[in-house]
Amino acid sequence: MKKNIFVALDFSSFDKALDVAKSVKSDAAGLKITNELFAICGKDGISKLANIGLEIFLDVKVHDVPNTVKKTVASIASLKTVKYLTVHTSGGYDMLKAARDAADNLELLGVTILTSQSASKEQVKLLADLGIKSKLSGIIASAQEYTSVRSLSKDLKIFCPGIRGVEDKKDDQKRVMSYSEFCKISKNDDKAFAVIGRPIYESGDAGQNIKKIIQSAK
Repeated sequence: MKKNIFVALDFSSFDKALDVAKSVKSDAAGLKITNELFAICGKDGISKLANIGLEIFLDVKVHDVPNTVKKTVASIASLKTVKYLTVHTSGGYDMLKAARDAADNLELLGVTILTSQSASKEQVKLLADLGIKSKLSGIIASAQEYTSVRSLSKDLKIFCPGIRGVEDKKDDQKRVMSYSEFCKISKNDDKAFAVIGRPIYESGDAGQNIKKIIQSAK
């Protein structure tokens, strides 16, 4: 089974984030860095996390006027340690094009509608299509929209937050799915990834928790 979990490091402590990252490194595909953590650790912290050997997904959800977005994306691209960066598809084609023009080797992921909000598959599909027309590398959407987004493109990378264990709390998420269900619908799709945070590290050992989650899909 391929590694398809990006661990969301939703921490205000860099040391805690680093400990979790080291605990999951043998089972995770990558690490998702949030605004909260990036504000604390900056480029040096990102570099230390990248040195663990996992892909870095910087989830700062860039959304502004095209020129500002272009400069922001260029700055992040210059770090050379980030593989994926999120931009809001609701910013429109001109903003997305500006982001892509500055991306260099960064792979841009278009945020559709946050999994903490209610949304229809049609809404998500419309925004995903805009991301495809803007030539983004991938789309962020809940697992509930995986099939409809995949129908738009076989080459698109799809990252799905809101993944929970069968018995886990939903927390602030509305559009959720268990990891085992996600694996069933995505099957052998090597361009589909689950984004999981709290179920991995909220209680117990993060390394053991991610193994249990992976085992649940076998």
